[in-house]
Amino acid sequence: MNSNLLITRIKGIQIEYKELLSKLSPKLKSGQVPEALDELNLFWLRHIDEVQLYLKYWLYGEDCYIFTAATFMDFNDNEHLPFLLMGEKHILDDPLGRYSELCGKMERGTDSEFLYRQVIITSEDNLRILEGTDENILILPLRLFNQSRDSRVLYEIGEQAFVSLFDGIDSIRDYFKKCDSIDDIVAYAREDIGRIVVFSEDDDITVPIKDRFIRALAELPYMVNPQKQDAYNFFMMVFGCIQQAIDIIASCIEYKCTPYIRYPVSLHYVNLLSENILDKEFMSKLCFKMNIAFAVHQLCDKDKLASVGFERFLEKQQQYDFDKKLLHALSMHGINEENFENRIVPQIVTDELEKFYGTLLVSE
Repeated sequence: MNSNLLITRIKGIQIEYKELLSKLSPKLKSGQVPEALDELNLFWLRHIDEVQLYLKYWLYGEDCYIFTAATFMDFNDNEHLPFLLMGEKHILDDPLGRYSELCGKMERGTDSEFLYRQVIITSEDNLRILEGTDENILILPLRLFNQSRDSRVLYEIGEQAFVSLFDGIDSIRDYFKKCDSIDDIVAYAREDIGRIVVFSEDDDITVPIKDRFIRALAELPYMVNPQKQDAYNFFMMVFGCIQQAIDIIASCIEYKCTPYIRYPVSLHYVNLLSENILDKEFMSKLCFKMNIAFAVHQLCDKDKLASVGFERFLEKQQQYDFDKKLLHALSMHGINEENFENRIVPQIVTDELEKFYGTLLVSE
């Protein structure tokens, strides 16, 4: 399939996906969430070969960012604008591509209802993105495709990473055999587990991990089951983050793209696990660009970007090349793959953003 035909086909798939989301909206709102998710899942599986062809042969090697590790983008809050500041190609890693699997594992009740509400929010936000970004953001379920091929391998990597948090525990089965309470977990934990494990973006790693775990149980009800033992809930909170990070890294290595992550916990685990990836050169570049994009997201004034309207914003960004100017400014201060945690990075990012805001109001 030649490149023009492939691009046309991908655009066609986006139109079909938009139509499917619109068609399924009444079904989602009437409580038929699992059935609707099955239809969405089947849609992507039908198009898996075309999408992977696009990712591998058209997108591969391009300056592409993947908006990932999010339940939805939030188009109404202009989250798409700072995302479009970074890179040339932009893909939203569709969360709906994974919700079907989650729904199948959850019992009906409070937890499932929470997930059902989230599915509706995500579905509506996807529609706004498809209708409002003029094909500048594609929605594709990257991690679903990755999971469909290598689920067992990725699970085993995650299992090894989780087990490595402990001394004297050899497997997940061994973990559940030896641990029941949080006191058991602390007894087997490595000395540095308090620095490695993060439960939420407000988690204070200077506090003993037992106290942090107890607090997380109350603050993250959708991730835990109060009827289960501490070992189960600790596993669900930590292993889920590890597995998500591994999925993200695997997808980005395969398609040579950069994750755009706005949630600090997800960023933490990707940074942490990237240290063990053999392709050091690529992972250094990935982590550098990923962390700079995170800084842009944290420091960006979305209202200023939105003030001129989407078309003018996009036109100015394409003329200005914000990310290239930012990376050049960082390099002029000696900031690169080796020292991107330098304390002067936020100020450089802020200065470059202010320069770009200024161009938005300048007439041609």
